[in-house]
Amino acid sequence: MDKWLETKQLPVHLVSAAGIVYRDGKVLLIRSERRGWEFPGGLVEQGEAILDGLRREILEESGIVADPEAVTGVYQNLKMKNGYGPLEGMTLPTTVNLVFRCSYISGTKCVSEECLKIGWFTPEEAVQMIQHPYLKQAFEDAIRCDSSPHFGTFRKNDSRTEFVSDCLLGRREDWDIHLAEKINLQKGCLK
Repeated sequence: MDKWLETKQLPVHLVSAAGIVYRDGKVLLIRSERRGWEFPGGLVEQGEAILDGLRREILEESGIVADPEAVTGVYQNLKMKNGYGPLEGMTLPTTVNLVFRCSYISGTKCVSEECLKIGWFTPEEAVQMIQHPYLKQAFEDAIRCDSSPHFGTFRKNDSRTEFVSDCLLGRREDWDIHLAEKINLQKGCLK
């Protein structure tokens, strides 16, 4: 029986959408107070379509209108976290983060309440600038993504990020290894 049926607590996850926006071979980064340099994105609001939330977050944070082209990764934070800002004092549920490759449509970059600085950088420069472990991993996955998105899970503790799994979707051997390790089955049982 599913655990939530016993406890009567529905499994709830926040959903966020973020975009690696490309323009003339460069990518858009914003500098936030909490995480430093990162690509724009944020929580999808209740009743909002994921792609609409993605477009809204990019526009709100940067002044740029962008269009998603492909999903480059799906990442799940397995650890609940303490709220911040207006959510201080609350415990936030786990988050499922969807990362997209996007193309620039229009707009002029401008700082917002959510970002201190903004700019266009080569992917190589951006990799050096992003310091947050999960964001760095998601960015590196995105710029290497050809057609198979990454699926990764991690636990973010106060001062460290523990990566639990990382595999390319569509690669059966990655899943076989991951499942065998997680549920202690012999690889032959997964066929």
